[in-house]
Amino acid sequence: MFANFNFFIYLFSASIVFSLFFLFFNKKINSKIALSIFSIICWCIIFRYKIYIPIALSIYFYLITLIFKKNIINKLVSSLLIISPLFLVKLNLEFSHLLSVIGLSFFTFRAIDVILFSSKKQKIVIYEYFSYLFLPLVWLAGPMYRWNSFKRDLFELQAPVSLEKWFAGAGQILYGVVQKFLFAALIYNVFLSDYINKDTIESYLVVAISYSFYLYFDFAGYTNMACGAGKLFGINLPINFHYPILAKNPQDFWRRFHISLSEWLRDVIFMPLYKMLMEKEFFKNHRLFAQNISIFITLFCMGIWNGLELNYIISGALFGSYSVMHNCLINYTRDKGNITNILNTKIISFFGRLTTLTLICFSLYIFSGYSFIK
Repeated sequence: MFANFNFFIYLFSASIVFSLFFLFFNKKINSKIALSIFSIICWCIIFRYKIYIPIALSIYFYLITLIFKKNIINKLVSSLLIISPLFLVKLNLEFSHLLSVIGLSFFTFRAIDVILFSSKKQKIVIYEYFSYLFLPLVWLAGPMYRWNSFKRDLFELQAPVSLEKWFAGAGQILYGVVQKFLFAALIYNVFLSDYINKDTIESYLVVAISYSFYLYFDFAGYTNMACGAGKLFGINLPINFHYPILAKNPQDFWRRFHISLSEWLRDVIFMPLYKMLMEKEFFKNHRLFAQNISIFITLFCMGIWNGLELNYIISGALFGSYSVMHNCLINYTRDKGNITNILNTKIISFFGRLTTLTLICFSLYIFSGYSFIK
C-alpha cells in the first residue's frame, strides 16, 4: 500500500478533504461516521473483487462480540471463536482461501482486543467497530492499535486537524519513506540480493546481519508512514520501534522492537497465563518457573502467529529461550550485589548489547526463511 507513489497523492488529498469536511459538515455528520465512510471507501477500492471477505469477517466478529456482551459465552470461548478463521488459514487447508485476506492477523487481534478490554456495559456501535477492525492505515502490518485508544481518538476527533499536527504527520511519513525506500532498499540491493543464494559461511553471516537491519528499516519505515498518515486524520497510532539496536538484553529488545504487538501479547497471553499459574500451589513456591513458562509461551506465540512453518516455530522458540535465560540470570543476581555491580559496568554492558544483537540476528536469520530451516 505504501509502496505506490500514487497512494501518497491519494492519501494527502483524502486528508485535506477530511479536514475540509469538518469545516463545512461537522454539524450534519459526526466524525465517527465520516471515519467509517473513509474506511468503507478504502476497502471497496482495495478489495473491489473480494469485498465480501472483510464484510463477512466483520459481521462474524461483531456477532461473536454481541453474544459475549450478553454473557452467553465467556472471554476464552469468544477469543477462540474469533481466532478460528486465522487458525484455519495458517493450516493451509483446501478451503482456506475462502477466509484468507491480507491483514487477517491484525484484524483478528483487534477483534480479540475488543472482547478482552472493552467493559461489559460498553455499547459496541457497528460502524465504529468496522472502522476499528478495518482501519486502512493499519490493515497490513500494524502497529497494533488498541480498542480503548481508538475510542479515545474518536472522542477527541471533533475538530479539523491542526496544521501543526498535519505537518508533523507529513514529516513522519517522509521519515518512513527514507527508512523503507532508501535504507531498506539499499541493504537489500547491495547485500541481500547478492548473498541469499550463496552457500558459504561468509554469505550466511552477511545475510543474517543484513536481513536483520533490512527488516528493521522496512518494518519501521512502514509503521512510521502509517503513524504519520494517522496524524493527517487526527488518529494517534502507537510508536512501534525505539532504537532496538541499543537493546541491552532480550527483555529490553522487546521493549524497543514491535512495541505495540509485544505489549499486546504481554496483556493478552503473559499476564493471564502467569496469574493462572500462580493460583496453583506448586507455582506459588516456584514463582520463577511460572514466569519462565509464561515468557516462553508468549514469545513462542509471537513466532508462530506469522505461520506454522518450521522457520517461524524455531525462531519463536529461540526468542522465548533467550528471554527465559535472561530472566534466570536476573533472578540469580538479584540478591548478589557484587555480581550485579560487575554486570552494570560499561564493558559488560557493551558485551551484553553485542550478545543480544548477535542472538537476535541469528533468530531473525532463521525467521527470514533464507537459512537451511524453511
